[in-house]
Amino acid sequence: MRAAIVLTCVACLAGLSGEARAQEWHLTTEAGRIRSALDPATATPSISLGLRFEDLMTGLRLTAGVPTRSDEALWGSIAAGRRLTLRGGKFVAGVDLLANAFGLFDRSSSPLNVPGPLDPPAPQVERNGHALAGQALPMVGYEGLRVQVRARAGISRYASRIASQTRDRTVRLADLQLTWMPTSSVALSPMIQRFQPGGESVATLIGATVLTATSSGSLWAMAGRWSAESISDLQWSAGARWRLHANVSLDAAARRSAFDPLHLQPAQTSWSAGLSLLLGKARVISPPVPAAYTGGRALIRLPVSASKSAPSIAGDFNGWTPAPMQRDGNQWTYTVAIAPGVYHYAFVSSAGEWFVPASVAGRKDDGMGGHVAVLVVR
Repeated sequence: MRAAIVLTCVACLAGLSGEARAQEWHLTTEAGRIRSALDPATATPSISLGLRFEDLMTGLRLTAGVPTRSDEALWGSIAAGRRLTLRGGKFVAGVDLLANAFGLFDRSSSPLNVPGPLDPPAPQVERNGHALAGQALPMVGYEGLRVQVRARAGISRYASRIASQTRDRTVRLADLQLTWMPTSSVALSPMIQRFQPGGESVATLIGATVLTATSSGSLWAMAGRWSAESISDLQWSAGARWRLHANVSLDAAARRSAFDPLHLQPAQTSWSAGLSLLLGKARVISPPVPAAYTGGRALIRLPVSASKSAPSIAGDFNGWTPAPMQRDGNQWTYTVAIAPGVYHYAFVSSAGEWFVPASVAGRKDDGMGGHVAVLVVR
């Protein structure tokens, strides 16, 4: 398992492009009742400092925490995830690799012997230990413009030794998720997850997530319920991100976790709030420019150098249904009859991949891991 975690972290680092390494690292600080999925104890009031990288295919996070009570142990974690895929038009297949390591360190045995920031030193209850987890989930999916479907099935391994308590579990996992995006800034995702621990009964979680994102921030919420009669709690989570500056955002989240059949955690509520600082330069977003607009018709152009084969275009103005563009010299063009206003759009390659070149005026993150462009019609 240690080797699997190391290999997953290496795969994550290898998947980071030079642009990503320069622009996508964030320094984070949080406070609250912070929960680790690998700690069998309840959520602990803590102050944490972390470093994270996240994009559509890769995630890597290192975090260290100091509980506000001096009788609680110091903790640290590293989490990594990487999606390896093969694409054929709108269909995708691959594997999701996830790894997580967690450590607890009693302050009485630490060389630093750090006291709690909000109370004096107190007698210790030994909680030295560590936990490791890894997942390998082969997946298949369909990625359309407004509808995406993903199915995964694989295994998860969890092992821990904290104080005198040890655990070692292998669980077969399967999940199915449908994502519907009625607009470029809203997504609704119903899902079903199935857990099959060895020698135990099957546990199934049915729920849904909703996400909305704009240039100033994002909101998300999830709710679900376990099928097992012994787990009566509603499981939920919610969070928000508010961009204070191009490089600074305020994050807040809360969640209620029912009994966890994978890590055997008790039901508990956790919450956190903090700041995230972008370490590299913020992406420069070109301001939108007015479209060529005459007689109620707008003309959109794309250089041939951005797409060698004929692309399509989809946006608010055509119900996000890809429409073919026509070649005019060294440009691809699309003409549409629309009223004055502000619209969002993206291009679709002949292979079915969605893209917006960095040179397109008004290009911005869509909040879902991709980009859209802004069209202004006056």
